[in-house]
Amino acid sequence: VVVRPGRELEFLRPLDVGALWGVGPVTLGRLRDLGISTVGDLAALPLDRLTAAVGEAHGTHLHALAHAVDDRPVVPDAAPQSISHEVTFATDLVDDAELHREVVRLADAVAVRLRRRGLRSRTVSIKVRFPDRRTITRSRTLDVPVDQARSIVDVAAALLAEVPTHPGVRLLGVVAGNLTDGPVQMTLGLGDDAGTEEWGAAYDAVDAIRDRFGTSVIGPATLAGSPSDRPGARPWGPDADGTTGDRTTRGTEE
Repeated sequence: VVVRPGRELEFLRPLDVGALWGVGPVTLGRLRDLGISTVGDLAALPLDRLTAAVGEAHGTHLHALAHAVDDRPVVPDAAPQSISHEVTFATDLVDDAELHREVVRLADAVAVRLRRRGLRSRTVSIKVRFPDRRTITRSRTLDVPVDQARSIVDVAAALLAEVPTHPGVRLLGVVAGNLTDGPVQMTLGLGDDAGTEEWGAAYDAVDAIRDRFGTSVIGPATLAGSPSDRPGARPWGPDADGTTGDRTTRGTEE
C-alpha cells in the first residue's frame, strides 16, 4: 500500500479506530461508548471530549494520530530486544504435566524464531498470570547463549517450578531476551552443554522440514499423545498467532 503525500487523511479516515497504535481493549471500549467506530469519527470528536474519556495525555496523542500527526521516527528494521510466545487459557491450568507441555510448546516456538533470525538468548524468562489477574515474571541469565528448545525448556521449567501454581494459571509465556548474534563457544562435549552440536544438527533438520512442509508437520515428542495436541490440530508453533476454542496464542518480538 502506498499512501501518497497529502492523502494521509483519506487513507486513515475509513480505518477502524482500533487500527491506531495505543487503542487497546479498554480504550476501544470507551471510544465505542462515545459512538466512535472509525479513525474519521475520532478525528471529528472534540479534543476535550476525548481527553475526558481517556485522559489528557492519551487523548491528545490519539487526537494527533487521527489527524495524521506523528513526529516519532520510523524505524522499520530495528533489531528485536526479545522474542516471546504466550498463551491465554480459557480454563485455568493447575496440572503440572499440562503446564510442562505448554512450556515445551512455547519454548519450541521461541527457539525456532531465534534460529530464523540467527540470534541466541542469554536470558530466559517466564510470565505467569493467575485467575485474579496478578502477573509475575521470573528470569535467569545463562553463561552461554542458547537457541535450542531443549535448553530454553530446561530453564523455563525450572523457573516455573519455583512458582506456586496451585491457584491455577490463566496465562503462560516464555521469553528469550538479552539477544546476541555473536559466535558461540564450542563445548568440547563436556559439562552441561555436552551434545549441543549434535542437537544443533537435529534442530537444523527440523527447521528444514518446517521450511519445506510447514510448521504443523513436526513438533516435540512431548506434545504428542492426544488428538487435540497433534501438530496441526490447532495453532501452536512459531507462526501460531491465533485463537482456538480453548486458548489464545500470541507471539511477539520487541
